[in-house]
Amino acid sequence: MTVMELLRGATSTSGEPDPRAHQRTLLAGAGAASASALVFVLPALLVWVAASESTVAWTTSLGVGASLWLLGTGAHLDLGATTVTVVPLLFLALAVVGGAWAAVRAVRDSAEDRTVALAGDLLHRPLAFGLGAWALGYAVAAALWSLVALAAGPRPVLWTLVVPVVVVPLASAALALTRLLRRRPELAGDRLRRPTWLPEAVRRALRPGVEGAGALLGAGVAVCIGSVAVHHASVGNLQGALAPGLIGGAVLALAQLFVLPNLGLWALSFMAGTGFSAVDGASATWTGSRTSLLPMVPVFGALPAPGAFPGWLPAIVLVPVAIGAFVGWRALRSVARLSTERTKLTVAGVAVVLAAGLIGLLDVVGGASLGQQRLSAIGAPAGAMTLALLVELVAGAAVVLAWDRWKLRR
Repeated sequence: MTVMELLRGATSTSGEPDPRAHQRTLLAGAGAASASALVFVLPALLVWVAASESTVAWTTSLGVGASLWLLGTGAHLDLGATTVTVVPLLFLALAVVGGAWAAVRAVRDSAEDRTVALAGDLLHRPLAFGLGAWALGYAVAAALWSLVALAAGPRPVLWTLVVPVVVVPLASAALALTRLLRRRPELAGDRLRRPTWLPEAVRRALRPGVEGAGALLGAGVAVCIGSVAVHHASVGNLQGALAPGLIGGAVLALAQLFVLPNLGLWALSFMAGTGFSAVDGASATWTGSRTSLLPMVPVFGALPAPGAFPGWLPAIVLVPVAIGAFVGWRALRSVARLSTERTKLTVAGVAVVLAAGLIGLLDVVGGASLGQQRLSAIGAPAGAMTLALLVELVAGAAVVLAWDRWKLRR
């Protein structure tokens, strides 16, 4: 054991778990969850302090902040007459990435052990205990914040609490493990690096599929940003009409930024041909745009003007088709050049299914209800968009596979 390890008392060259180290890791997980929750809780309490004549108890403000954090990390809120299901996907992603960063710092000593002791040929034992303790601490803290929300704020829908309490800490721990294994692959055994239960074709298709989903979402976000830039005058007029002030304007801008991936999915659905709905009666498809009374949200000023679109607009479907070609190309690069056609088809097929499926899953997680009546069904149709994207991705990948087959047979 090195001098630094003796001073820290947090690692063991024998590979045995150190209870004191894992207690600290458990508290670190709870601290990571609470730090994430304070992003919403502190502003809610500051608003209560600033409103000196308010008759609302401070515990209510605490509950509102906790409920908003749960919404931001994947839960739904029951407001009595309606249920809010729109989850700001950017904040959810930041919560997972921030949790992974905190988890890496919490288990860093275990990951730096000089002697690696694998548990069941899977993972370095102290690292496995450390990540488990961190995830447990995060889950316990998230559950406590859920109790605060249930007691004093807008009530979260119980079954949806599985996302902030279970899914988020596990996703953060998995992302942290991925980062640690990139630095020290020997921390994982063969059973983890090459799991026998995962078919080889699926394992090779994972990266192309994830990259394809990222490219699809990136294309949608780029269209949103471009639309805001083109319609910046309308967006600015709506912002000015609200007159939110400096702090209110910053909060409003941040809230719209957090839902940028959600809006990117709307744009992606438009490119795929399935369109989207901003509110009941206001929608956009390839044929044209319909308008209706919209909420005073500045980003809605970037929606297309009502009326018919040019006849060439459906050519925008070439964007997901091109991304399908990219997925097919990446799938071919993940296998040997002279692999059988069946292997190439299988890997490419799994990759495009994964890419379309991930987008559909994101749209489901992002939700489609922001209130009642006209706001009860907004956004992109998840099922129809997923199927349309699957067809378009397959078309693009098929072109690349056909080109590869022709080159090999020349």
